[in-house]
Amino acid sequence: MINKLKKRIYLILSASLAITITAIIIGVVFFNYTNTINATTNVIEKFSDGARRKEDVQPIEKKAEKGSDSEQEIKQKEEFNSEQEMKQKEDSDMEEPLKPLEDIEIEGFYNIKIENFQVLENTEFDIDEEIKEYALKVSKKNRNSGIIGNYIYKVRKDMNNSIEVLLFENKTAVEHVKNVCIFSIFLEIFLLMAIHFISKKISSIIVKPVKDTFDKQKQFISDASHELKTPLAIIEANADVLENEAGKSKWLKYIQNEIESMNKLINELLLLAKIENVDEIRNYDKFNLSKEIEIYVSVFESMAYEKNVTLKTNIKENIEFNGCKEDIEHIISTLTDNAIKHTKEGKEVVVELFKDKNNIIIQVKNIGDEIPESERKNIFERFYRIDKSRNRNEKRYGLGLAIAKSTVEKYKGKIEVLYKDSYNIFKVELPQNG
Repeated sequence: MINKLKKRIYLILSASLAITITAIIIGVVFFNYTNTINATTNVIEKFSDGARRKEDVQPIEKKAEKGSDSEQEIKQKEEFNSEQEMKQKEDSDMEEPLKPLEDIEIEGFYNIKIENFQVLENTEFDIDEEIKEYALKVSKKNRNSGIIGNYIYKVRKDMNNSIEVLLFENKTAVEHVKNVCIFSIFLEIFLLMAIHFISKKISSIIVKPVKDTFDKQKQFISDASHELKTPLAIIEANADVLENEAGKSKWLKYIQNEIESMNKLINELLLLAKIENVDEIRNYDKFNLSKEIEIYVSVFESMAYEKNVTLKTNIKENIEFNGCKEDIEHIISTLTDNAIKHTKEGKEVVVELFKDKNNIIIQVKNIGDEIPESERKNIFERFYRIDKSRNRNEKRYGLGLAIAKSTVEKYKGKIEVLYKDSYNIFKVELPQNG
């Protein structure tokens, strides 16, 4: 139980952190990619459209409104305008004339037009086949911009289904994007490894108080059971002495019955504590599981006969298992006893053994009232009883299935309850190697 809780906490922590870190890294990579593409495509569009800056010179009005200025003011304005014109002329002589951007040839920049998936030939300059192939590929994509090879492209479409592909070779920008992606992958791997160790450590810290409490509980059950055995043995011995001296009586019979019930409960508690204590697991031996189950089931034939229940077996021969015989005996005994007691008269109980891939399957089936689906997981809990009155009369305390589940889990197996074709099925799945 503690290991399951620890595993769940680990999975929740690691999954949450991994998703968060991955989302952040993807966001950074996507932002870098789109920023690089947008910056380059903006430059591409400016070159393509022949955009250039123009410096507008606003001439100073030479003409004066009649009657608004004096002759002296008009003369001053004419002199000022003349000086400005001379200055502008000198500046223009010193500067070289600006070339329009459409007349500038840019190395690595290509403007390719495509119609009906065919590249239109450009008479001004030849285009490499590689460039044509790139242009055709990007024209078929749904994206308007991106990276192909060492080129950043921009796709524009007009109303006549004509496609204009602008390609700009920019190895530096492309390499930058690739390097960011590679770095992000290595960073992601490193962070995932760090998340694994951090989540494992945190889950251990979180589970530790629960584990300590659970260990103390198991130790208390074990100690209390041992302590109860001594006074119970004294009571049983005194009851036997009284029976020999005073003879049989219903009062003594009640005492002896309760002693028997207490002994059974204490033994089951001790067995449960022993199974859950990993340090006390014994060495396993390889044995013929098929023969052992046949022997264990045959013990219950008389019990089935008394209740008018048919006990059948369907056991595949020569299946070997590496484990403890006593553990298997307890599993089979608990499930078979439980099935017979909950089977109606005239019905049958079937014990099956077979292999499924690398697993050994043990199934105990009985025809009886269906176990409600909401109760199927609870019946493996300690002291849980569906029919409390009947179990009390039969001196059953709801520990048998809990012990069986702990035994199965000790072998890294699993046990579950199914209902199919009017059968309640207790299915045990054990690894082949035990």
